[in-house]
Amino acid sequence: MKKRILCLFSILGLLACGQDSRFAANNPSKDLAHKIDALIRPLAESNNFSGTVLVKKNGDIILSQSYGYADRENQIKNTKASQFFIGSVSAMFTATAILQLVESGKVSLEDTLTKFMPGFPNGDRITIHHLLTERSGLPRFVSQADGTYDQLIESPHTLDVLVEYIKELKPIAEPGEKYRHSGSSFILLAKVIEMVSGESFGTYLNDHVFKPLGMSHTGHYAYAMSYTDVPDLTLGYKQQGVTELERARVIHWSTKIGHASIYSNAEDLEKFARAMMHNRVLSADSWKKMTSSYYGTSLGYGLSNAPQGDHVRYSRSGGSPGFSSYFAVYPEEGLTVIMLSNIHIHVPYFNVPKIASIVFGEPYEPLNLVSPTYVKHDLAQKLLGTFQFDENFYNPNGTVTISFEDGMLLSDGAPMIPVLGEDGKIVKFINRQFWSRLEFVPDSTGQFSNLKFDDFMGTKKITLNNN
Repeated sequence: MKKRILCLFSILGLLACGQDSRFAANNPSKDLAHKIDALIRPLAESNNFSGTVLVKKNGDIILSQSYGYADRENQIKNTKASQFFIGSVSAMFTATAILQLVESGKVSLEDTLTKFMPGFPNGDRITIHHLLTERSGLPRFVSQADGTYDQLIESPHTLDVLVEYIKELKPIAEPGEKYRHSGSSFILLAKVIEMVSGESFGTYLNDHVFKPLGMSHTGHYAYAMSYTDVPDLTLGYKQQGVTELERARVIHWSTKIGHASIYSNAEDLEKFARAMMHNRVLSADSWKKMTSSYYGTSLGYGLSNAPQGDHVRYSRSGGSPGFSSYFAVYPEEGLTVIMLSNIHIHVPYFNVPKIASIVFGEPYEPLNLVSPTYVKHDLAQKLLGTFQFDENFYNPNGTVTISFEDGMLLSDGAPMIPVLGEDGKIVKFINRQFWSRLEFVPDSTGQFSNLKFDDFMGTKKITLNNN
């Protein structure tokens, strides 16, 4: 079994790094399409990606390709029509709706929460701007630590019930002081949209955003809906072990209204990208507000304005049970890259920038993946331990524990796939559960006392002794 896994990952690593010269230099679009496919296909064939990739530049489609299965049990393949839950990418539609209401004079960015919903702590100082930038000072709308959230998302909930949950929460910071991605702010924005427009959240988006842009395969998953109400909706999966997948838990997406309740497909999202670049459904001034950066960060209103090298980029990523997504627009080059997946592994987040680099003709990091069992016992023992991260980590002040079981390293129980450098040595690892990058950093004594987890640095606090 170990040899088979090693062989699989070795082959996929070669595929990921390889180049195919079948397409001539005088056919650049086909050459780009092949290079992008060569990046993505090994991820699909190793059960790390399943979904749709769309790349379009200046009106020309470079690649529009689907991979894997919408329904693995019944062997139904993903197609261009397949629809996916897009997680936090949903927030850009809520922000669009709010800015439409600002344009019509029905809402001001300086309006306070109290104007719409009295009774909130600090409500007289929390503004619409604070909600859009997720700096309201309000925490997650229910506790995750005690399992309340896990129970809540399994059944439908009305927007009013969710608002009442948030109203009972104690603030964690002063308005404008601290960023917290929690969903609470965008749930409240969804309520503002309903109160001001007199329409339900889903109806407003459909009538004022989706229909005007021809997004006929996009919608909000409402309180009374079920999966069978959405044609071509994919089933969600999650990683299991080293190479397998299993069905993700089924949740009711009405509990994520405003921040993660939208389903869509790549072709529809590309229409929204065009609207951004050509000032449709919003004025140029409103699009500028939405894509600006606030509080010295890259965060705008439902979007991020973080450049990729010298390229202006507006983007948003999403991850939710069974799904992951990434939406990116490079306005100066007229480039849109969209990657939607029905596996909850954050492959889109890390590969959309690589796709853009391929289009730009710039270098990118190929992944030469090998079997987790490639790691030698002596090296593994040096890496074991629990690493402490600060409040800016995905799980604020959380820890990551590295263990060694069944001949492979695990990160909080998830297999760590080694990545080889050109010299054949391990340079980093991929946490398969999140597709995060883990790199162990030695100190002056040669001990691996620090762990870089994506862009966050943790310090070893406990040393384990796994045999």
